[in-house]
Amino acid sequence: MAITTRARSDRSAEPAFIGRVIEASARTFLVGCRLTAEDIPAFGSFVQTARGETTIIGVIYDLVLQGDDLTRMLALQDVPPPEIQQDMIENRNIPVQIGVLTLGYMRDPFTYYGIPHQPPALLEPVYTCLPAQIRRFTEESDFIRTLVEAREASDDVLAAVVRAAAEVRPGPHQRDFLVQVGRELVRLLADEPTRLGQLLRRIRMAAGTP
Repeated sequence: MAITTRARSDRSAEPAFIGRVIEASARTFLVGCRLTAEDIPAFGSFVQTARGETTIIGVIYDLVLQGDDLTRMLALQDVPPPEIQQDMIENRNIPVQIGVLTLGYMRDPFTYYGIPHQPPALLEPVYTCLPAQIRRFTEESDFIRTLVEAREASDDVLAAVVRAAAEVRPGPHQRDFLVQVGRELVRLLADEPTRLGQLLRRIRMAAGTP
């Protein structure tokens, strides 16, 4: 398997297990899991899975919280008990289906952008990406084209992805990255000025820049 971790006392330095692949195509795959509300990853988060020695990198573009028998039973009540609602948010594992858009893949020492030779296998585990992996994968702006052209991901997801990539960069490197992304968007969307302007505003808002 391409994804490896080292035993460390700092668990934040290890990829977090999210779930397993339940459906896969060339461009996207679905992840099935049961997570508490606080553990559900955000739109735009970078995730990784594997196909042999290849680490596949993708971003979350869709989240579906699936109801079960208890949820349906409580929904029939006029006012569900607040303590049960709170318990469901904090403690109860919720069935979740996560949609992931594949952006590229890594096979040491190289990084590739675009569709891998094969999608991940069913039941392959899916993990979060470490900050170092995100920085490495987003060193080049090639991943932006996939997001711009993807039918599956909205421009809000693109803005969230840029924010996630910017957040793992310290100080001035964050601004340099945002400028690089902005230039790439101008190049790709030169014929769509309205969309370009809206997208740049979304990125500024997502990144918390004026």
